[in-house]
Amino acid sequence: MNDSETLHLFQTIIDNLPSGVTLMDKDLRFVAWNSQIKRLLDFPDELFAPEPPDLTRLLRYNAQRGEYGPGDPEELVRSGLERARRMLPHVFERIRPDGTVLEIRGVPLPDGGFVSTYTDMTQRKHAEDELRRIASYFQAVLDNLPFGVVVMDKDLRIVYWSGMSEKLFGLPAGFVEKQMPLVSVLRTFAERGDYGPGNVEEQVARRMEIIGNFEAHALELPRAGGGVLLVRGVPVLVDAEPTGFVLLAEDISERKTYQETLERLATTDHLTGLLNRRAFLEAAEKEIRRAHRFGQSISVLMIDVDLFKSINDRYGHAVGDEVLRRVGFELQHALRDEDIAGRIGGEEFAVILVQATLPVATRVAERIRLAFAGASVEAGTGNVGFTASLGIATFAEGVDNVHHLLSIADQGLYVAKNSGRNRVHCVQAGVELAEVGADASR
Repeated sequence: MNDSETLHLFQTIIDNLPSGVTLMDKDLRFVAWNSQIKRLLDFPDELFAPEPPDLTRLLRYNAQRGEYGPGDPEELVRSGLERARRMLPHVFERIRPDGTVLEIRGVPLPDGGFVSTYTDMTQRKHAEDELRRIASYFQAVLDNLPFGVVVMDKDLRIVYWSGMSEKLFGLPAGFVEKQMPLVSVLRTFAERGDYGPGNVEEQVARRMEIIGNFEAHALELPRAGGGVLLVRGVPVLVDAEPTGFVLLAEDISERKTYQETLERLATTDHLTGLLNRRAFLEAAEKEIRRAHRFGQSISVLMIDVDLFKSINDRYGHAVGDEVLRRVGFELQHALRDEDIAGRIGGEEFAVILVQATLPVATRVAERIRLAFAGASVEAGTGNVGFTASLGIATFAEGVDNVHHLLSIADQGLYVAKNSGRNRVHCVQAGVELAEVGADASR
């Protein structure tokens, strides 16, 4: 291939490149260029005829038409030539007056001169600007969400940590740095006791195993300084392959308190603070099943305030309510934490004594009876005393549910009532187990 053919091949190649290309010699005269350079820079054909231009001519043309912005054209030409004569590689972007963004790359040649490429970056720059704009929106949203956001890459290094995350997890501002391994943050939590007592490395390893397997999960975590966080983990999947992980942390302290309040209201008698009938029966049924499964003893007390209607009629319902509150108070103080007490209707109460044989239940019932007999409530003109009658039933063969056990205790209560009140009686034993207190007439 001769020189002419080589030059023709070279020209064909550069004419079909997507970028503008120019080749200048050591004297900064154009040796070769392609058609793209004229289109991108809006150069007229006569600028390149009848002979190739030098850089001075092109710089002056651009300066005079405002391509380089305001300023003295000759000074702009001089400055451009000075930079070019340094023969240094360079890359920069230039925005033309029509808004076109060009990336200009210059590579000096060993024997002097330059090869320069001009690439239209307008569309890409617009796309990048749009991405930055959208990213700024997302950033504003993430930074102002009421919960914390932590984003990790596939190596579980933190790429984003919202300001709310630091607040919720009780970490100082700037503690978490970009590309910090998540394991370092979890170790901080473990060391300060967020995961409770135990080996720090084992606690961290358990949590890293879940996250490292990119498993979606949700757990409640005590918050530093009090309260509870709900932490959800969600894998980031691309073509069904995990490429990252997101943790979302939300302070659910108020919600937990609200839920606990609702649960308490749903299960608690508002007057006495004891379990209501439904909650008592559910709890009692569980204890009876447990006693049956493990062969343990369990006893139930049925309690009824003596002559309660007379108290209401004589002193009013406000005093009657105070009597019921006092019954609840005395029961709570007479029982163990594992025992269960409830108001099951009107002036009627029931107690489950866990792992209590008949002799133990008898002693507890007598202690309760005496506590009631020694108590009183204010009634305006003086104090009003009250007593109660109690029936006992103990878990035995053939007693398979709470209603059966309660009905047996209720029979004992009926006997105690009809035997003079202020008594304890057990039908199963067949004998009265406690004598009348100080004043059986009440």
